[in-house]
Order: sequence, then C-alpha cells, then structure tokens
Amino acid sequence: MAGLAGQNIVYCMVGASFFTYFMTDIAMFPPAVVTVLLLLMKIWDGVNDPIIGALVDRRRFKSGEKLRPLLRYTPVPVGVFTILLFIVFSTAESLLWLRVSYFVIMYLCWDITYTLQDVAIWGMTSVVSPNSDERDKFVQWARTIGSIFYGVFSALIPMVMESVALASGNSLALMTFVFAVIFGLGGALISAKCYKAQERVRIVQPEQQQTSLTECFRLLFQNKMLLLLTLASIFGSLAFGNNLITYFFKYMLPDGQFGGFIGALGITTIYSALTYAPSFIGMIFATKLRDICRGYRNLIIVVQVCTIIGRVAAFLIGFEGKNMLIGIAVMAILNIPSGAVSIAQTSLFCDSVDYMEWKTGKRTEGVTFAMQTFFTKVSSGITGGLATMSLGLIGYQAVADVPGAVYYGTQSATFESWIWPLVMLTPAIAALLYIIPLLFIRYTPEQKAQVERELAERRKLKQEVGEI
Repeated sequence: MAGLAGQNIVYCMVGASFFTYFMTDIAMFPPAVVTVLLLLMKIWDGVNDPIIGALVDRRRFKSGEKLRPLLRYTPVPVGVFTILLFIVFSTAESLLWLRVSYFVIMYLCWDITYTLQDVAIWGMTSVVSPNSDERDKFVQWARTIGSIFYGVFSALIPMVMESVALASGNSLALMTFVFAVIFGLGGALISAKCYKAQERVRIVQPEQQQTSLTECFRLLFQNKMLLLLTLASIFGSLAFGNNLITYFFKYMLPDGQFGGFIGALGITTIYSALTYAPSFIGMIFATKLRDICRGYRNLIIVVQVCTIIGRVAAFLIGFEGKNMLIGIAVMAILNIPSGAVSIAQTSLFCDSVDYMEWKTGKRTEGVTFAMQTFFTKVSSGITGGLATMSLGLIGYQAVADVPGAVYYGTQSATFESWIWPLVMLTPAIAALLYIIPLLFIRYTPEQKAQVERELAERRKLKQEVGEI
C-alpha cells in the first residue's frame, strides 16, 4: 500500500489538472502549442503503452515471475525524469522551439519508465490471488489508498506551492522545480515498496506464453470487455471543464488573492476538497454498492447518472454570491458513490484477464494493464488538449503570475461568457457518452462465477503437472 501511495504522489504532478496550468501559466507555452503537445504526447502513449504491455507479456524472469522484478528497477528513473520534466529554464518566446524540444524529450523518457512501472503495479492486482473475492478486496483497498494519496496531494501540492511562492516572493517556476524534487523523486522512491508484493499465479511452461507481439495484439482485440472499458474512458476524457476550474477562479473572482497567501490554485484546492472528498465514502463501501447495483458495470452507470444530475443542477444554480456554495453542496452529495469507479474499473480489468485465460488459455496481464495505463494517460491528454483548445477559442491570453496581483477583468467578454458552461456542462456530456459502451458489456455475476469455477479446475490439473 505504501508503494501505491508513492506512485500516486508522483502521478499527481503529471496527471492532475495542475500539469495543464503549469504548461500555460508557468512554462508560458501558448495555448495552441500546449494543445498540439498534449495530442502528440497521447499519440505517443497510444503507440508506446500497448507495445510495452505486449513485451511484458512475452517474457518471464527465471523465478517464473512476469511483473514483480520490474518494480525494483523503475522507481529511480521515474523520479529523475519527473524532476527534469518540470525544469523551466526560460520563458523567452525566441527560445520556444528549444523549450518545447526539451519538454518533449523529457516527457518521452518519463512516459516509458512510468509505463513499465504502472503496468507491473496494476498487473499485480490480477495475480495476487486466483480467488476473485480476495482479489476484489485487494483492488478495493489498493485503489482506495492510491486515490486518497492522489486526491490529497494533487490538491495540496499546487496550493502549498502557490502559498510558499506568494509568501517568499519566489517564482512559481522555481517552486515547481523544488516540489518536483520533493514529491516526484520522493514519491518514486516510496513506490519501490511495491516490490514486496508477491505473484501467486505463475504459468512457468514456455509453451503457455505468447510467442510474438502479433499474438499479443490479437489477444488484445479479442478482449471485448477491455476494449469497451477503454472506449468508455476515452469518452470520459471529454470532461475537460474540470481542467478549466483554476482559470475560472483566477479570472472570474473579483476578490483576487485571499490575504496574499491563497490564489487561484489554492481556491481550486478548496473547491476540489469540498466536491470530491465525499467520494472516498464510495470507495470504502464499493463492494456493498456493487452488490446493491448487481455488479460493478451497473455501479459505474449509476455514478455517471449522478454526475449528469449534479453538474446540470450546479450550472443552473450559477456562481453568483452564495449560489456557488449551494452548487458545490449538490455536487458533493451526488459525488459520494463516484469513488467506487476506479475500483470497479480495475476489478473489471482483472475479470477480463480471467475471461481471456478461460477463453484462450493465455493470461494477458501486461497488455491488459498497459491499456489501463494507456487510457489513463490518453484521457488526461485529451482532457488537457481540449481544455487548452477551448481556451484559445474563447480568446484566453495567459497573464504571468505576480504575487498579490488581481486578474479579474483581464480576459475577453467571450471568455467570461463561456468559461462557466464549459466548466460545469462538459463533464455532464462526457458522463452521458461514458454510459453508452458500458451498455454492451454483458459479463453477468453468473458468468463470472462459471469462469472462476472452471479456471480453478484447470489450474488444479496444471498444478499437478507443474505448469503452475
């Protein structure tokens, strides 16, 4: 659990909405450049992640393990490249090409090492136990611990960073680098604890393994459940309004900084805490909610419906005066079950691995959880890319951060008209689209029980001849 906490601390530097803000308002990349960068980075993810997953599936170490040894060697490179990614050596327009080139190279290096670690970490969830009930409990607590650390640190890091910069008079660029050293490298070193986990399902006969990348990808495209979950998550990435909330607070609140120590990033943290903290209740009671909804698929659909209702209601309530607090309260209540979504997704991924073993005799933890890593990063890239694209379309012009400055009224009338509906309604539209692929997943609890029962019988026979 400590290792998962460390990994999520690292990812909160790159995967949260702060990363987009870092690119536009700290590194001072133009919105159009940020849009292109995010799209190119995620095209790279689309090529890189499945290939790494397939390579992981193709080989086993001498111990018979496929995943655990990777958790020994990846933490340090992940931490180092996280630091290098957040170095802002200049904001001069004349050096834009050099700054962009450096950023792209550092991101590619970070992405490769992070993907290797992430595939191994989450692939382990499918091999910690052959029993689905034990596995679901492990997934529940793994996701809960990881999400708590991700939620807390992705909110607090920008707020504390900004407060320190305001109090000390130092630039946010310098503070970002310092925090990347502390939390990027520090979190990566903590993630090395994941190496202590054990693989309890090992197929050691070479004839049981995939023999080529082509076969790995063929098995990937046979996994209908995996593909539908991936498509649903890509639709979910259209909720780019979540990435615009900091811009809303920075340019639409006339009060500016609060006491000189809290700015837009700090207000965003408070907003996130109020709206998303209740979701941890959903994590704790994920299995109970699963039973009530008769499966994790149905639970995810219920969560998306709650998101639609909450966002539309908050938009109609508005943000003037106390209306903002009323809207936040509505979203907070309807967000209570949303914490179970990450647990449900991981559990369904594990089910898809079992299903493919039942169907083909091959376990595909590597490529399956590479797809999870892929859609996580692609989703964040699409979200960030659409956010910066929308900023360009509504006439946004970045204003450099100055301690104690007030930015209200510095943006265009188009920006002021569109920023609120974009923030509130795009997540509702994304939630509606998210539901559609889920309707085609028909893996019932009865079918799951049949698959688990027959796999147990097969594994018992293989164990007798030494294949497991």
